[in-house]
Amino acid sequence: MKSADSDSKSNPNPPDSRVTLEAIISVGVVGWLVIGIVLMGLGVW
Repeated sequence: MKSADSDSKSNPNPPDSRVTLEAIISVGVVGWLVIGIVLMGLGVW
């Protein structure tokens, strides 16, 4: 996630790539939340 953020800052951001980047980040955040809930439910985390 951090590497993607640094790449987006170093490169110019057209609207299309910015939308896709935000979509990828949002999906990643939701994915981490789901993984956290599953791991807490299993008692692993």
